[in-house]
Amino acid sequence: MKQIWWERVPNALAFASDIVDNLLNEKSIILNCSKGFPWYSHLAMNIKESVKRQNSSKRFEHVSDESDPGAYLLREFCKPGKRADYRPTKSYAQFFAESDDIVLHERYMWVKIGSKEQLDSWTGFVSEYVKKRGRNRDIAVFILEWAGEGNIQTKKGIKVCSFDEYVSEYDRIVFCTLAASAVRERPFIKNYLTELTANVAGNDIELCALCLENYSEFLADPYMAIDKIIVSKVRSDGGEFHFEKSQAEVDRLIWLAQIRTVYPALEEYREGFVHHYASVIAKQLPITSSCGEVYRNPEEVELGTLKYMADNGWLNLNQKEYDRLKLNKNVRNKLSHLTPLMLDEVKQLEL
Repeated sequence: MKQIWWERVPNALAFASDIVDNLLNEKSIILNCSKGFPWYSHLAMNIKESVKRQNSSKRFEHVSDESDPGAYLLREFCKPGKRADYRPTKSYAQFFAESDDIVLHERYMWVKIGSKEQLDSWTGFVSEYVKKRGRNRDIAVFILEWAGEGNIQTKKGIKVCSFDEYVSEYDRIVFCTLAASAVRERPFIKNYLTELTANVAGNDIELCALCLENYSEFLADPYMAIDKIIVSKVRSDGGEFHFEKSQAEVDRLIWLAQIRTVYPALEEYREGFVHHYASVIAKQLPITSSCGEVYRNPEEVELGTLKYMADNGWLNLNQKEYDRLKLNKNVRNKLSHLTPLMLDEVKQLEL
């Protein structure tokens, strides 16, 4: 699943590629995702391996998000003799920028930021360091990883790579479509499963993956299946799953998935039925529906009126044809009244 997301979903792939391009161009970045990255370890590994393949001169370092970046870097990345040269008359950023004999310039510094205050400290330091170091000189490249929400104040010399700006509902649908391709169901049910998963699991891509891996239970009862998943499973980074939608909210999302997949199938069936019996239907027109709508052309007649014609012997149907017409009419009525279908009803539409 992680390979599908990070290597085949277009905007997820573009997000990772843009990060690599920035690092290779020696541009420091803020790596942002408000809800946490799906399969974070896989993303981080791919970024580092891709950069190393194309530029082996710098080494990655994962560093602590100290509140005073300059003091921390002086302590951890300068030899004692170099530390002794520092004077508080200049900023740490300026001191590093003016020094050529330190290993800091040969590193990709990956910093996992824990608070907005620390983010402000690090961006301030990095921006000043980049400005004072200038061009055409070896320079440290910073990856400031920040999981907070809201707008990020950009500073000169730092580019924001926001996962939330790259990825949308379209990408969830693409992922679910690709992941559902291995499901042992007919295409109609796969399409429904794709919509259902993207609707109910929402932006949580790892949860989408688990719903698809447990698709039989999920199709039958999405709410109970997710409740079981969040109790028994942990995220790839060791964290917990959280699902805050109520049963009523899930029911509405089930209905929405059925509107997007079942409703078009109902209309396709109606059009085919009308085309097949057009000459017979035309003889009974004009006819007024139970809602008072007058039908003058066969292609306008809705399922309820078609069943009324069959019930009154105006359409000569065998039992199988009649049962299918009745099923489609009943299913359409339930969806029209905001009532989600049971899985058995959805599957019967394929008969």
